[in-house]
Amino acid sequence: MGPGIAAAMTGIGASHIMHGPTAGAQYEYALLWIIPFAYLMKYCAFEFAHRYTLVRGESIMEAYGRVGKWPFWYLGFQSLVNTFGIAGRALGCAALLWAAFPFLPLEIWALVILVACVGILWAGKYAALEGAVKIAIIVFAGASLIAFLLQMPSPSEYMGRLLPTLPPIGAAILFGAMFGYFPTTVEVSPMQSNWAVDKKTGMVKVRELERQGYKVDLAPNYMRNYFTLFKRDMNISYIISMLTGIAFLIVGAVVLFPKGIVPAKAEMGTTIAFMYTETFGAWIFPVIIAGGVSALFSTVFTYFDGQARIFEECCVRLNSVWDEPRMRKLLYRGFQVLWVIAGAAIIYGLPRPIFVVQIASVLALLFSPVIYWLNIRAVKENFTEQDAEFLPSKLMFTWAWCGTIGLGIISLYVLYLQFLS
Repeated sequence: MGPGIAAAMTGIGASHIMHGPTAGAQYEYALLWIIPFAYLMKYCAFEFAHRYTLVRGESIMEAYGRVGKWPFWYLGFQSLVNTFGIAGRALGCAALLWAAFPFLPLEIWALVILVACVGILWAGKYAALEGAVKIAIIVFAGASLIAFLLQMPSPSEYMGRLLPTLPPIGAAILFGAMFGYFPTTVEVSPMQSNWAVDKKTGMVKVRELERQGYKVDLAPNYMRNYFTLFKRDMNISYIISMLTGIAFLIVGAVVLFPKGIVPAKAEMGTTIAFMYTETFGAWIFPVIIAGGVSALFSTVFTYFDGQARIFEECCVRLNSVWDEPRMRKLLYRGFQVLWVIAGAAIIYGLPRPIFVVQIASVLALLFSPVIYWLNIRAVKENFTEQDAEFLPSKLMFTWAWCGTIGLGIISLYVLYLQFLS
């Protein structure tokens, strides 16, 4: 259960820490149903991307390329738009730091986080921090779940809220933001595929050896065992992450809603910490700050690496002349520098962590149906007869189509609520 739990802990980020408590503080349990529904709708998007790489031994972006050039223009544009996402996450992390160390302004803390992520990536030193970050996030998630158990209202108060209802008046942006960011954004699926290639999972290692001229004999259960591990870890991480998100919202509803306190502006970090100091006492403050900073910092760092890889891949697939190590490195690092500059502009122009993350989340929601469709097509059209054992069932394909269409309908509904109603 180790890898699955680690994945769940590192998956706790802006959606849990920022959207969950905000929804609970503003609307009590009215938006609670969104969390399990968002997890169900997006499950196949991530499962299919990882499945594709495990079985085919290549990044799912290879399958995108067989559709045409336009997916790379689409993902490249999405990468640039996601500047709002990196700025919002950095502001959220900065707000928690500012709550503990207010001697620097919020904007400076956010800029320090952006620059630190790039510096660590370029130096290749993140592995040294990884263990400490995971421990802090696990403690943070544990405190959140314990706080839920201590503050847990009667199930009759919130169980009925697990059935879909229309969002409250004025909640259109938060409604779309929660669907955009829980459990995470759909554009993470090709990032996960690229990371799976780097880890040489499943058939990736086999294909690499074959390109080197080796004849590879697989053990009878080689792929079946890999697939079992993959499914187990994903399911464990998914369930733990979902329960933690629900706990964040309910604790926000119990502690913040009666007092009329809503996480906002630079005081967001103090408000989030207040949820736990009310439950455990002042001593928990540094634990919550350290865990929250670790969770959001790891998310910022992950996106700096993953989104830059997506942008790099899009560029070299649109212009094959650039597909050489020196140019790839330039594109990868150049994108990160661009993100620091553009992110700093957003941070100084709109220093409101919750609002910026909500904008980024709605934008992520609008991009998600097309990426989801690309993942379905990749698995459906690229598996061979030898891969038939690992082809998703008809039920899973139906589930995936429901998720894709559902996210599309929700995107249109949010646009209608915000601009046309």
